[in-house]
Amino acid sequence: MWWFAKHKKVDIIAAGWLEGMTDIHCHLVPAVDDGSRSLDETRQLIEAMRSVGIQRIITTPHIYRRYPHNDSDTLRQAIERLLPELSDLEMPLTLGAEHMLDEGFETHLAKPLLTLGDSKYLLVETSFVGAPLDLYRLIQSVISAGAIPMLAHPERYLYMDDKEYSRLQGAGCAFQLNLFSLTGMYGERVEKRAQQLLERGLYSFVGTDTHRIERFRKTIASAKTYARYEEPIRTLMSNNQTLMPPHEQCTSRASM
Repeated sequence: MWWFAKHKKVDIIAAGWLEGMTDIHCHLVPAVDDGSRSLDETRQLIEAMRSVGIQRIITTPHIYRRYPHNDSDTLRQAIERLLPELSDLEMPLTLGAEHMLDEGFETHLAKPLLTLGDSKYLLVETSFVGAPLDLYRLIQSVISAGAIPMLAHPERYLYMDDKEYSRLQGAGCAFQLNLFSLTGMYGERVEKRAQQLLERGLYSFVGTDTHRIERFRKTIASAKTYARYEEPIRTLMSNNQTLMPPHEQCTSRASM
């Protein structure tokens, strides 16, 4: 009986795990990165995200050299153009950004920072191949700029080991889980790494990292993970809500 309870899997969509979620990592600004390709796709994504229980969204377009026109100024202009087109959907949508820690990163620290919601957290990532040689200096530059680095999807950096994760947290990084890493979206190795980090209590926040409507629909059609992770995931979702201004925080089962 103990073994069965530990290894029982559930469909997290059917079980309502996303009910009331504030998603803090997704790519919904159309045609600025590898996320939504059009206004129509953004509308479809928002409707699909609402259908699984998501109630608030911080959208986080990429800022790095692959998209040279993206910075805090141009992305704010883009979201200002976008919001009136989405007003009928009545989905609270706030702009953040996902910053690549590369050689051009520090130039963006001189501009108004696109932190997450009403917080000081700045979402950052590294290459999936390897971290920059000056990773810890870049992390310190975030802190010196008055922000808190939040490392996106650390479970996907398979070049890291336990010692590196601990060192990153010791340097001041918070960790953000990609929820669907736990359901095998990125393969078995990433799934196992996500399980390990979650069981060690290293995550503080959770996002969907939604990009395209086809992938999102496929993912939610079969999103299963171990039932024992429900409580820690609800805790992370509750943490997400603290990033929003008090009058914009939504009520979810995680905070009841």
